[in-house]
Amino acid sequence: MLERFPKAPITEALIDLKVEMSDRISVSQLEDLHSAIKEVYPGKKSRRRWEQRLEFREGKEPVSSEAKNLGVDGYLFWSADEKQVVQFRLDGFTFSRLRPYSDWTQICGEAANLWNIYVEGAKPIQVTRLALRYINAIEIPLKTFELEQYFTSPPKVPPGLPEILEHFFSRILIQFPEEGAKAFVTLALSETKDPLVTPVLLDIDAFMEVQLTPKDAKIWDSLAVLRRLKNEVFKRSLRERTLELFR
Repeated sequence: MLERFPKAPITEALIDLKVEMSDRISVSQLEDLHSAIKEVYPGKKSRRRWEQRLEFREGKEPVSSEAKNLGVDGYLFWSADEKQVVQFRLDGFTFSRLRPYSDWTQICGEAANLWNIYVEGAKPIQVTRLALRYINAIEIPLKTFELEQYFTSPPKVPPGLPEILEHFFSRILIQFPEEGAKAFVTLALSETKDPLVTPVLLDIDAFMEVQLTPKDAKIWDSLAVLRRLKNEVFKRSLRERTLELFR
């Protein structure tokens, strides 16, 4: 049975679905969908795409092009309390829940309702990618400690060097062949003004490439699989003394 943590460190949970869209759908049609959710999601902001190229030449410094504004590709709508945000885009849909985190059933249900509105209005051709991302802010109540005491696979200082880390950033990609999924796992030191706490970011982004129709129930079954994998990564990344901080 999955353990529920009363003090879960989740700062943001995201459900993201990438789609293939018909050329006949315009950004203004996505904006029109706001009327269906405006009572609960009154906030609105346009989303712009930018493109910038970086060219590498042998023996020379990389050359970057000027950032090019490709225009509005969708809209963000957020709830009155600013704890929930939904994106309706030409390339997909994203639902975000900010702290405090409630539970998976509630978040998944809300995302499904908003997804149905997006599907009816935007009429995407197919879903091409599913992703579930959880961003955790873990506050270790110490300033001096060994990372191995709290994390199972932390970055290490090479032997013979001072064992004092001022900053670290680790990112790995894990494959789950049986489920046809992958997960990016990022561990990094965050900033804080609290002199008695060390904040560590644990970002888990589980995803799979798919070819599903927008109304296929397998979308939500697959997201449940990604959630299971995300939970496994979370628990196997942390020591028992870290988990005690959330109980």
